[in-house]
Amino acid sequence: MPNATYQPFNVAKTIYPGQHFKITTPDGEVIFLRIKEVGQGSDSDADGVIDTYTLEGTSGVNTQYFTVVADSHNFSYKLDWHNCFSFGNGVESNRIRDIYNESTIAPGVKASTVFEDYKHEENTNSLIFSGIYNSISSVNNLNQFIQAEKITKELNPSYGSIQKLHTRDTDLIALCEDKVLKILANKDAVYNADGNAQLTANINVLGQAVPFVGEYGISKNPESFVSEAYRSYFTDKQRGVVLRLSKDGLTPISSHGMKDWFKDNLRQNDILVGSYDDQKDEYNLTLENTTENIAKSVSFKENVKGWTGFKSFVPESGLSCSGNYYTAKEGKLYKHHDESSENNTFYGVFEPSTFNVLLNDAPSRTKTFHTIDYEGSQSKIVANTDPSIDDSYYNLEDKNGWHVESLATDKQKGYINEFVEKEGKWFNYIKGVEEDINTETDFGSSNIQGLGILLSTPEIDETDDLGVVTALDDLTLELSSMSFSLQTGDSIYYVKSSNLTNNVDPANIVKYGVVKNIQGNNIIIEQANYVLNAPELEQNDFIMFAKNKLINNSSISGYYADVKFANNSREHAELFAVSSEISESSK
Repeated sequence: MPNATYQPFNVAKTIYPGQHFKITTPDGEVIFLRIKEVGQGSDSDADGVIDTYTLEGTSGVNTQYFTVVADSHNFSYKLDWHNCFSFGNGVESNRIRDIYNESTIAPGVKASTVFEDYKHEENTNSLIFSGIYNSISSVNNLNQFIQAEKITKELNPSYGSIQKLHTRDTDLIALCEDKVLKILANKDAVYNADGNAQLTANINVLGQAVPFVGEYGISKNPESFVSEAYRSYFTDKQRGVVLRLSKDGLTPISSHGMKDWFKDNLRQNDILVGSYDDQKDEYNLTLENTTENIAKSVSFKENVKGWTGFKSFVPESGLSCSGNYYTAKEGKLYKHHDESSENNTFYGVFEPSTFNVLLNDAPSRTKTFHTIDYEGSQSKIVANTDPSIDDSYYNLEDKNGWHVESLATDKQKGYINEFVEKEGKWFNYIKGVEEDINTETDFGSSNIQGLGILLSTPEIDETDDLGVVTALDDLTLELSSMSFSLQTGDSIYYVKSSNLTNNVDPANIVKYGVVKNIQGNNIIIEQANYVLNAPELEQNDFIMFAKNKLINNSSISGYYADVKFANNSREHAELFAVSSEISESSK
């Protein structure tokens, strides 16, 4: 309707635009309208009819004029008839079976009483069921909960609250905080003397509750529950385990190589999101908090009976539909395994693939690891820009692919520069990492050797007040003996004579410089390689040296080698096997 001007009764308060007023008709209908404009009227020709009005607010007892908003169809109407009842939790039709022109029903008489200690009660370990639904006879009693009938099923309170209900075959699975039970539906069980159960008919909707073997529950994480075919997966945060419910009962699948990891990490999370990837046949469990302070998802696969690895995507929920796997993140739905998108890109963010390999053949023996090789797709290549250094053909251009991100044994660290393809495998030698002597240094290694006693205090020319060397003269160390193993480029260390004991504290071993030249029993150290502000060497101090690992070490020693591979490629990549050429150092 168009905007219209109305003259209401005199009011004792100001009317403002945006306010609502109510109109009640004689038949009981109620209409609410919103005021658009307010003003004071003016009769310019004194004929008793208001000709104009000004839009000025008034107060006190006055006659006011106002214009209502035209779209009155968007406002509220209260009719004098109804076709349903509301009990605070929805609406219910007032006709039998909600069929047009059927007889109406009345809400009936309500009787109520007040108890002195009346209070709200929550029963978290019991079930309640309604009447039945019969599609043949058109009887629908699903909305009936008659307290006079036995419509509840009580579970043992010691099991904790019911967190999740799941139907399996013809039974109901109840997952409580500390127990998982099977509740027989429309049947009951009678146990023979031998302990075997026989099913019998039962008039009750829910029959006997039979607990599964194992002191496990779902804690308070129903979001971790996923059902796939006859298997179900969920977590028990309080006990630090991940469980599978199948035909053979409850199985803690976290024990498949990940027992300690789940015990450490599950309890750090309030929410544990579970999802199942039908395309990969994997149960994905997402943890926001881990001991590494990195949110991640971990996957379990049945055909390998173990956890296949960690994934960088952290969804808020996930599900499989029509053979496709979907996850939700920040209100958006993402489809996984889409060939049109880049590999390793989740929610618009790229993450490289990484995995660790533990090389530990003959674990009780110390070994020397000489090489690393793998079978798989392209290796990472950094293009050589200086042909005078390397005239190889394989590194003419940059390529993304597999590379070793870290390499270490229990005693030493090493690295792999780049892999070179040889006879269908990617191969290269291990080189040592140059590190100063510290508390983690293996002093039993041949890389560290003693030289002897310093015969005279070396002269350091031109030092400032802070002891910083300003002269450019080389430093000469005169020793009592010389080792044939000492080479140019080796690092010189010393221990003060006052700190010489049977077990020297690594903190008392001080780096002095790098060998420039060797002349008899004299070591020449270039001042450019001299460690500034090092304590001054004095006569009778003990001298030792460490071999330059970059030059001399093409291998590293230890009981085992931990190798971390990474792949920064956005293309399809594969890796089938990793191996190393070793030799036994000791038995």
